Amino acid sequence: MRRALFLLFATVSLQAIGQDRDGYYEERQRGWFWFEQQEEPEKEKPQEEVPPAGNPQEADEEKVRIDVKWLRENLPQLREAAINNPSRENIALLQYAKRYMLDLSSRYANKSIEFMQFETALDESKRRPYAAFSLDAFKDSQKQNIKSALSKINSNSHIWFFYSSTCPYCAKQVPVLQELSIRFDIDILAISMDGGRLPGTEEFTNIIDRTGVSRRFNVRATPTILLAEDGGKGFTTLGEGLVALPQLQDRILLAARMQNIITDSEYESTQEVREINVLSDEDGVMLADKNKIENDPGYLAEVLRQKLMGSMAQSATPINREGNE
Repeated sequence: MRRALFLLFATVSLQAIGQDRDGYYEERQRGWFWFEQQEEPEKEKPQEEVPPAGNPQEADEEKVRIDVKWLRENLPQLREAAINNPSRENIALLQYAKRYMLDLSSRYANKSIEFMQFETALDESKRRPYAAFSLDAFKDSQKQNIKSALSKINSNSHIWFFYSSTCPYCAKQVPVLQELSIRFDIDILAISMDGGRLPGTEEFTNIIDRTGVSRRFNVRATPTILLAEDGGKGFTTLGEGLVALPQLQDRILLAARMQNIITDSEYESTQEVREINVLSDEDGVMLADKNKIENDPGYLAEVLRQKLMGSMAQSATPINREGNE
């Protein structure tokens, strides 16, 4: 019995040795290092969870800028939608959008008023005063400047009045010329084209056109009024037909400026609104630094401000009684 057990044990051991090629008997030179540390297998990195696409709570919301441009583009559509389907929602959207537009405009208006309070270069009262007491002083100064300018004009030129004794419009023009002569001491030469004389012209210097003066100046209608510079230096037609006194006065001043009888400054001082203009140059061209315009928001405003201030300083130059600066 013992012999049988021994043989069974030996047979099982030999089979184990044959099967365990990677065991101790294969690597017996390493000894019995049963305490040898084993390399741990690498742990797999957990995969990052990706939120499902289209989740409105996780995805970034797209923003729309509700500004003037958006309102300008969308208000017509909102109005059409409200008219076509006047539901509470459509009407509410339209009316609140309109209110928002008004609020934007109101905010701009208020800020502009605040800005203009202290921006003297843009103060329109510099062209013509608003306040009653200041406007009265301005008008008095204007009247004096007109009188001084016309006095200077009269010392260098006079008015030619072509008329016909049978022309009803010429008869109505005579009182206007009388008032001009009395008010500003303007010399008037009355030229009769038919040899007759109109009542009221006795106060003027009168001649009869016997040498064809009217043809040389291409007088085609009566009455015709010219501004003639002394010595035949220049002639400007002030009107063909009946001309009212304010219009005639303005044309005399303008013609005198064009003929260089008075200066630009003298002419501007006679106007109801002062000429304060950024485009003070004759060609109206202004040059500015391209790089600064694109990168400095305040650059162009400052350039324009300085030009306005310069124009304002020029327009403020008064003239005295003799018409000199």
